[in-house]
Amino acid sequence: MTLKKDIIAILAGLVITVLLFGSVFTVKLPAPDNAIVYVDHEKKVYYAPPYIDNLIKQPKPEPPVDVKKLQASTLKEVRALKYTPDQVSREKGYFVQQYRSFTSYLLEKMGLTKPLPSRWTGDGAWNW
Repeated sequence: MTLKKDIIAILAGLVITVLLFGSVFTVKLPAPDNAIVYVDHEKKVYYAPPYIDNLIKQPKPEPPVDVKKLQASTLKEVRALKYTPDQVSREKGYFVQQYRSFTSYLLEKMGLTKPLPSRWTGDGAWNW
């Protein structure tokens, strides 16, 4: 009988530990392979569309990126070409979605909560 109580106590402790520490850590979801990006083939760099859209909207005389050179592609294609992501797009976190806490993510995977909206649609468009 004592062994059973010990096992239950250990399991309860593990569950509580996961719930407590899981609420501190955030699950990050990377951009899917079919996410659309803008590519500068000369520089071998790809950009997040929201970053380029913001550049176009800003009234700057010379944007740091020549948007006329850019072509649309998928992440899978540019990674196969071994292109690198634009530093600003990476720093701003465009290619990773801060999704939810680890605990909430576990609850979602168990079917107890609904998934949050994704930054990307199923066809690779950016959900901004």
